[in-house]
Amino acid sequence: MAKRRRNTQYRQSSAPRTPGKSTREAQIERMTWFFLVLIFALVQLLADNSSVTLPGWFVPMAGSVVLLGSGIYQYSRRYRVSPVTWLGGALLLFFVVLNLYANFNRSFVGESLLVFAGVILAGLLTGET
Repeated sequence: MAKRRRNTQYRQSSAPRTPGKSTREAQIERMTWFFLVLIFALVQLLADNSSVTLPGWFVPMAGSVVLLGSGIYQYSRRYRVSPVTWLGGALLLFFVVLNLYANFNRSFVGESLLVFAGVILAGLLTGET
């Protein structure tokens, strides 16, 4: 009787993965979501301290750096980047430009939160960000 060889080359880890994605690509997307949530956590912590005030363009700028930076990094690694990532980063960058050049007193924190939530929700529903 012949012994059966175990094929360890295609063994998957116990962590759930999106079909068609590498583990590293999924990690990058989760890190992107983590940094988006971290931005709002830091803003809320700093808002409690009344001596620190952030400019109105800070949150959309940080979000656009995270989203566009993640998109560029993933694209350079030849991973698939969702259009939602590009559109969300571009919209946040538009908020920054609008705040700097048109309306200095307006804060786009609420709109940025909606964009962050939309990107994360789209990533969870479609499996890509």
